[in-house]
Amino acid sequence: MRNHPSQAQHRDTLHSGPVMFLDNPSSDSAPAAELMTVLETAAFLTISEKGVRRLQHARRLPFIKVGASVRFAKRDLLAYLESRRVKPLDS
Repeated sequence: MRNHPSQAQHRDTLHSGPVMFLDNPSSDSAPAAELMTVLETAAFLTISEKGVRRLQHARRLPFIKVGASVRFAKRDLLAYLESRRVKPLDS
């Protein structure tokens, strides 16, 4: 059975967006355990779910698409928090 041309085109464009690979996951920790939902991310950052969505849509917070779901890597959240650190003034 052959695919309809529009189906083939859709299949080819399905994965045309950015793809994130988990580089060198260690054998002692499961990468999935480090991924958080929007709700978990909001709790971790102590902001609202709406705030997480705003950061996501503005592409200020890295995220991973898993099917129709969105997940946030804990290491990306820690890096984001570190980037927001305000350094003290020198006396």
